[in-house]
Amino acid sequence: MATPLLQSMARNFEEALRLMKAALTDCPDILWEKDLWPDEAPTGPTSHGGLHGSAPWFLAYHSLLTLDYDLTSEFEPWKPPQPFDENTFAFPNRVFTRAELLGYVDYCGARARRTLDDLFEEKAAWPLPDAHRYHGMLYGVMVGGIPLHVIEHASQIRQFLTTAGVKVQPMPGDRGYAQ
Repeated sequence: MATPLLQSMARNFEEALRLMKAALTDCPDILWEKDLWPDEAPTGPTSHGGLHGSAPWFLAYHSLLTLDYDLTSEFEPWKPPQPFDENTFAFPNRVFTRAELLGYVDYCGARARRTLDDLFEEKAAWPLPDAHRYHGMLYGVMVGGIPLHVIEHASQIRQFLTTAGVKVQPMPGDRGYAQ
């Protein structure tokens, strides 16, 4: 049986991914490729290949790819699932569709559940390897923060949508939220 701490962590992942799914579902096609911050982070090619920017699809891709990678954390080989392996240095080579990203949300949810079920309490005390950007940090500390990154970007997308006049679904956990 999962400890209350693991149950809490699992719920944080579920709520963060539910919020991202709602943001992606609510985003109309006309705003899918429109930048949240056109002056600071316009979506376009990077100098070393791939795309970077602030369009809703890109923020979702970025947060989900980071979640997926960080669950592995260089403890074993990692490669994102298709079609998200179509990238250059983690920058996507094309615009991903809503259906692809919604599928990645589900994939990431399953990955999070497997991670928390697979001897997580033992692995939580492992320091991250030198190859990881947070090397030395404890794996459990880093994993505990992953949902915050997803919530940050999902919330940015939702704020962008509401500013554009789109009626978004209520926040997860709010009365009336469709699950």
